[in-house]
Formats: sequence, C-alpha cells, structure tokens
Amino acid sequence: MLKLKRIMIEYENLIAQNSQFCSLIKEEVNCNSFIFESSDEIYLKNFAYEFAKFLFCTGDQKPCNKCLMCEKMSLLALSDLTIFPKDGKTILTEDIKDLIEKVYLSPMESDKKVFILENFSSATISAQNKLLKILEEPPKDVYIILCVQNASKVLPTILSRCKKTVLKPLCNREIKSVLQNEMGVREEEILSSSSGNLTKALSYSRDEEFLSLYSNTLGCITQMKNSSEVIRFSYKLSQYKGKIVTILELFESFFRDLLMIRLGKEELVRNKNVKNNLKKVLFEYNGDSLDLIIRKIYDIKKQVDFNCNQSLLIDNFLLYILEVKYLCNNK
Repeated sequence: MLKLKRIMIEYENLIAQNSQFCSLIKEEVNCNSFIFESSDEIYLKNFAYEFAKFLFCTGDQKPCNKCLMCEKMSLLALSDLTIFPKDGKTILTEDIKDLIEKVYLSPMESDKKVFILENFSSATISAQNKLLKILEEPPKDVYIILCVQNASKVLPTILSRCKKTVLKPLCNREIKSVLQNEMGVREEEILSSSSGNLTKALSYSRDEEFLSLYSNTLGCITQMKNSSEVIRFSYKLSQYKGKIVTILELFESFFRDLLMIRLGKEELVRNKNVKNNLKKVLFEYNGDSLDLIIRKIYDIKKQVDFNCNQSLLIDNFLLYILEVKYLCNNK
C-alpha cells in the first residue's frame, strides 16, 4: 500500500511539472469536452486524473494538492468524479446511458461534475454516437474527458467537438523519477527500449526475463546471417511465451536505431548502449530494407493477438528480414 501511494505521488509530481500540463491549465477553460491522446496508457490515465484534479481544486494555485477536493481526487474518492468503463475494458452504449443519467444530477461535493472515459478508442460506434448528443450541448459545469490511444478510431464529429491534446513521449529523466529503483541493472535497456512510454517501462521493469529477451532479440539482428540459422534464433525467442508484443517492440527499437545511423542521425539513437553492435552490421541493411522491415513490424503488431502461433510468427518474420536484406542489396 505504501509503495502504491509513493508511485501515485510520483505520477502527480511528474505530471504537475510537465510542460504540456502546465500550458494546458494556464489556458482559460472555455470548453467542456477534452481529448487526451497517447499510446502510453498509464501516463494518459494519470494525466486525465491530474487534469480533473485541476478542475475540482478550490485552492488559489490549481491544483494546490492541499485542499479537500485535491486530497479526495488523489484517492479517486470524489463522488462528483465518474470513470468509465466500469469493467475496465470497452465503453458500451450502456455506459453512455449511465453517463447521461448522471450528467443532469446536481454535484454533491463540488460545484461541478467530471466524467473520464478511459480507453475511448475502443468504444463501440453506437456508444460514440450516443455520447455525441451530450457533447453537442453539455450542461454547465459538466466536464467530459476522453482518453484515447488512437484518435483515428474516434468519430470525426466527436473530435471536432473536443479540445484535443496529443501527449508527447516522456524523457528518460521523467520515467526514472517515477520508477526510481525498480529498474535495477536493466535500467539502460529499459529506458532505451521504452521510447518515452511509461507503460512499457513499467512492464519491462517487472519482467525478470527482459534483459535476456533484449539480448536475444539484438542477437537476431547482429548474428543471424542465413536461413539455416533462423530455426536456432526463432527457438530462442519462442521460449518467451506470451511476449510477442515485447519482442516486436524490441525489434522495432533496434531497426529504428539502424535507420537513424544509416541516415547519419546518430544523436537520435535510443539504444546507445549497443550502438557499436548495430554499426557493425549496418552494411547488411540499406535504407529501403530498413524501411520495409519497420513497416512489416507495424503490420504484424496490428494483426497480432493473444491466440497467435508465436513460433510461426517469429519464423516468418526472421525469414522476411533475410529476404528483404537480400532483395534490397541485390537490386
């Protein structure tokens, strides 16, 4: 419990000092509907919570973190705050019906009501259409915050009725401020692979196999030279059951760094700790091959699900790497 409380305080401190958050709360709040977009689920959620605290705060300098409203908001124990979806997964039409019923009720503890709709990217179309009616004419002192990981999945009519803020990735210093000592000896690998995404960094820090997975994924790129070695490397990666998304993210991180080196932008390399390893195999990849491989990773990530055959997927991807290298280098 104490550890959880410490982490929540770190989240609050992180967001309160974030330049985007500071700019947002300095603006005059002249609308009732907001969209915050980020692929970083944890940071996105806590950004929305902190903004809600700003709206509820009764102190002179908002959020003051001292008034009763701020204290209750930090505990998510404010009756005038409602978070959807109730099941923590997908927002359905029933959730919006519940929201509409509550929207017109008078506040109980504050002078306003705030509704946070998490994971709104996955909301059903019927739910989005039903919410649209409220967004067109929201009641006074009612604020609706939509948390989206992919705005392209949100109806344009909803996007046009909300003030949108795309959250920038965090820097390594900000991630370290939250995770502190949780990364241990894996700190360099975790920070370079998470690409400013707090959710990924937290996941990697709790994964005891992350360091060996990082090493084996890198080995596929730096050591695999022909199709006869695909089985050996595929077998290594297939031992990490249920971690296909992490494997793909690591591949994406390494190939992105190879592309940056190829473009002469070494200052943008994230995995600086293995930059020399990557430079040794740079001659094997031209710009076209790296572009195709990165696009392939994006495509696979969109299609992958928890029931996929991980071994077969890795086999096919490693063969694709070899094929693309050969075709692009022999044009």
